[in-house]
Amino acid sequence: MPALSLYGATEEDRVSAEAGDSISEIIDRLRADGFSIAYSTALLPPGLVVQERAVAPEPLALVRKILRPHGLTLRTTSTLHVVTRITQKAPPPATEPAPVQLTAADLAPQEMPIAEVIVSASRYRILREPLGTSSFITQRTIQLLPDFGEDPIRAVHRLPGTAAGGPSAQAYIRGGEQNDTDIVLNGQRLLDPYHVRDFQNLFSAIDARAIDGIEVFTGGFPVKYGDRMGGMVLIDTLMPDKPRRTEIGVSVFNTSVLSAGTTGDGDVDWVVSARRGNLDLILNEDLGEPYYFDVFAEIGWNISPDTRLSANWLLIDDKVLVVTENDPTEREESDNNTRNAYFWVNWSQHWTDSLQSDTVLSTNTFNSERTGMIDNVERIVGMVDDRRRVDILGIRQDWTYDFTPNQRLLFGGELRSVSAGYDYFSIVDYFGLFRSFGIVPSSVERDLLVEAGGQSAALYLSDRWQFTKNTVAELGIRWDMQTYTSATRERQVSPRFSILHSIGRDTTLRASWGRYYQSQGIYELQIEDGVTDFFPAQRSDQAIVGLQHNFRDYYSFRIEAYWNSMERLRPRYENLFDPLAVIPEIQPDRVRTAPEKASARGAEFSLAYTSDGAFSWWATYTRATVEDRINGSNVPRSWDQKHAVQVGLAWSSDRWDIGLVLNRHSGWPKTNLAIGSSSGPTMPGVAVGERNADRFGRFSTIDMRVSYKKPVSIGTLSMYLELSNAFNRSNPCCVDF
Repeated sequence: MPALSLYGATEEDRVSAEAGDSISEIIDRLRADGFSIAYSTALLPPGLVVQERAVAPEPLALVRKILRPHGLTLRTTSTLHVVTRITQKAPPPATEPAPVQLTAADLAPQEMPIAEVIVSASRYRILREPLGTSSFITQRTIQLLPDFGEDPIRAVHRLPGTAAGGPSAQAYIRGGEQNDTDIVLNGQRLLDPYHVRDFQNLFSAIDARAIDGIEVFTGGFPVKYGDRMGGMVLIDTLMPDKPRRTEIGVSVFNTSVLSAGTTGDGDVDWVVSARRGNLDLILNEDLGEPYYFDVFAEIGWNISPDTRLSANWLLIDDKVLVVTENDPTEREESDNNTRNAYFWVNWSQHWTDSLQSDTVLSTNTFNSERTGMIDNVERIVGMVDDRRRVDILGIRQDWTYDFTPNQRLLFGGELRSVSAGYDYFSIVDYFGLFRSFGIVPSSVERDLLVEAGGQSAALYLSDRWQFTKNTVAELGIRWDMQTYTSATRERQVSPRFSILHSIGRDTTLRASWGRYYQSQGIYELQIEDGVTDFFPAQRSDQAIVGLQHNFRDYYSFRIEAYWNSMERLRPRYENLFDPLAVIPEIQPDRVRTAPEKASARGAEFSLAYTSDGAFSWWATYTRATVEDRINGSNVPRSWDQKHAVQVGLAWSSDRWDIGLVLNRHSGWPKTNLAIGSSSGPTMPGVAVGERNADRFGRFSTIDMRVSYKKPVSIGTLSMYLELSNAFNRSNPCCVDF
């Protein structure tokens, strides 16, 4: 695989396998993705591997190439591809491996089985490397990307159309809010999977070494996914490629242990990851004590070639004390204890060659206790006591039926029973300069208790068909329902349509239109801002069109334009001047924003170079805008960035990996603050300017990462050095007093 393949067509339109990859595991991956391939273990034992690196324009052609050196091939019937022996006698082996020659038939456009086609626009793939190679242990793409704390979710920040606010692992995708994006791990939707969650969600609770890859929809996702109107981040854990492997890691951010392996017969496999945060060991105790850990475990049983059962467990635990001011006269701190636990069981079943299903049974419990205080008698004195619990039980089924070789039906549904309890108290008094804001009264007290519960349900159906040699379309509809919102029983219907058309061998055109609803989650009540009711679902209508072209073997170019109209928006609460406040809801610059509607539009350009050699690069440019309609005027959202450029470079050798990323974007909007008329003999007044009428300066960073690996007697030793904002540029974000 290329060293870096974030963008372009490398993963979708050209696939590869590395020497040493297990052929049976590659085929099993394709079977899991919907390819109807059958084989006998007598022909493909687990030890049969790829002889030399192979590249092909599509997966079935790749399988034929890696089978050929072993005297095997694929025989194709109307509905099935079967691994068989080559009937003609193979030529004797040459001293040097003969190069693989593609015939004109290999290069000509072919009718592809419908399962192979990715119709949706705005779909990117990260880390889709074949299993079974030693380089996969290092998780090449994430290791090359210089991302804070080796966090796989931060790799999403490198995609065009995303805006990231510095310390947070979350991103704003195409103008949407941060909670407009879902994270799904092994089919399970995750609720707030972050560490230090009450202070910017600094790190995700997902170990990069335990995952196989990340698929990201920045918009236009199919009806299988719903109840979000922004993006989808889909994460799959790795399938072990060895009987057993163990990794131990130590960094500034965490100490970790990973174990993965299979039994001798391959019927049982497991992945276990445990990480403990190290920030509490290296951080000055005057700044706090951020203690956190996470544990993930998956054990799978391959009951038969058509049946797989897996059990998954994820535990996220935080005990975090954050201190932003430790002077006794200006003390400011927040103490949070959170436990977020998931358990789910996946059952995958191939009923026939045409029918398969995936079933997920899950439970999720979330408990949080947050206390905080500010003691600055010249400005603000306040405290917060915030306690929450959430319980979710769910079942989900996804079905796939190949109606004909050129038509596939996808259908399924989900039912969840949800309950939550909120116990919130805060009191705050403002003094001096803060009293002259005019935004809040001089004193505020909230004592709120809310119990909520009900059900949420969803059903979907889509029909994907190839109606010409070069054109594939997908038409789908989705139905959602919630019973715990302000409406007794709220329902939403979401139609969506996507089309893909191939213009020659190297150019594809994709277009999508769809309606997306996003209900307020049972865990998203804005009680800290005095809200005690759940709002109806928000609505988004999205249109996307994209063109992708591959040229000169290793280059790919992609352009995509999008338009998003958002309505029925619920109010949100922001801090006008300091979004990094440790207790944001009691700050005097806290404001309620209630847009009538909003719109986001933009164009994204990507150019990538990937080769068989050591060097690769990519570059993206995004021109975008997102605005709220408030009282008849268009107001930029606080994370609106009109221009954004990213350039990435990567170089790899047997021992060294070097990655560099340049990120530059226009400044985010800001609200000006000025001295106004006097409010007393010695205290000037404060004049608050028009909301988001000005801009911060441009934001620029260069992030770097250098890693080195060396074989040792018991395995491999890997070391890395990472620099964020390597040239220590000042990038303004806030207005201080």
